[in-house]
Amino acid sequence: MVLALAYQPWAAGPDRRPLLDATIAIAAAAPLVQLVPLPSFLLDALSPHARAVWRQMSLDVPAWLPLSVDLDAGTWAAVMSIGVATVFLTARRIFAAGGVRTVVRGVALIGLVLAAIGLAQDVTAHGRMYWRWAPLQEGAPPFGPFVDRNHFATWVVLAAPLCLGYLAAHTAAHRHDPPPQASWRRRVALAFDGRAIWLTASVAAMIVALVVSLSRSGMLGLSVALLVGAWLHNRNATWRRPSGGWIVGGLAAALALVLLRIDPAVLGGRLASAHTSAAGRLVIWRDTLPVVRDFWLTGTGAGTYETAMLVYQRSSPGVRFNQAHNQYLQLAAEGGLLLALPVIVALSVYIHEAWHALTRDLSGMYWVRAGAACGLAGVAAQSIWETGLTTPANALLAAVAAAVLVHTPGRSAVQ
Repeated sequence: MVLALAYQPWAAGPDRRPLLDATIAIAAAAPLVQLVPLPSFLLDALSPHARAVWRQMSLDVPAWLPLSVDLDAGTWAAVMSIGVATVFLTARRIFAAGGVRTVVRGVALIGLVLAAIGLAQDVTAHGRMYWRWAPLQEGAPPFGPFVDRNHFATWVVLAAPLCLGYLAAHTAAHRHDPPPQASWRRRVALAFDGRAIWLTASVAAMIVALVVSLSRSGMLGLSVALLVGAWLHNRNATWRRPSGGWIVGGLAAALALVLLRIDPAVLGGRLASAHTSAAGRLVIWRDTLPVVRDFWLTGTGAGTYETAMLVYQRSSPGVRFNQAHNQYLQLAAEGGLLLALPVIVALSVYIHEAWHALTRDLSGMYWVRAGAACGLAGVAAQSIWETGLTTPANALLAAVAAAVLVHTPGRSAVQ
């Protein structure tokens, strides 16, 4: 909020895009509608099953009720929604004046530290976060500061391609091919690049940490991100190609470290058990579908999935379903058409703007934009199996990556 007040993203500027800004604002503010108390006749008309859920959750049900079945969770979700939209709009305004590379370097540094903490914690902490705190709920084990290793993987799927894009932009802009007659000392001196070295180390460490976490959805998301990156690399002919040595070297180093750190049999067994995990998710999805059917218009309220499932869950009585393990299905359950339609419209407008930003960019910034696009595409794929974007750190990093992809640099911008 301080950054928003300082940079005023609502003011006129080269980065203003009225249609995109309006659709983002409407989608972000839509959860507030679910918090407004309504008279009984209007609530029953819009959401006929909401009162029944309230009666099973509370001894005293007032006459006026909101569409959301959990006011505390709904308020938190609305605050987060508005906050993420504010970060996106503010970051885009900041990037119009420059600083994209500075921010990505910060992400790379955080990723390097985060991976080191996560790897050390995984070996010695015995399931405790920061070697001290145990998660309050059962589920996927924690990794680093993330309660759920799959949500840690979401952060890496966003951050690693963004840093790889910056590495590609850096090596393309600072590529110095030695002359044929150059000595080996000259070749070694030209090959060593301090910034490229630590960016490569950061990306390799993040990828190793993701694989060691054994998050299958994260590995799927990262694979999709790399495939999209290869496609964008092949179709670009407007800027110098980056030095593939650093990128290939980083990925090779990550692979070598993975083989040293984890038994291939363990990794293979984890991947081979995907069908068992899929069966478990099908059970959750089957219990979620009645929620979508009963609340198809207005939803149960943003952030209220766990509360609604206290009433609707019929399977696995020893386990409480606190997430749908599918970001899109959870949006349908919590938001209905009231939230889903604004989100779909906003995403459609954003994808159109993002594609034009990629196709129009003739500068070295293309590779950074491409890295952001790859990370967002990877998370979109991972979201079929997980709800990693419900973690605030992931949602905010996604907002920053989205701003990197579509930002419009000003004339005097220093990227």
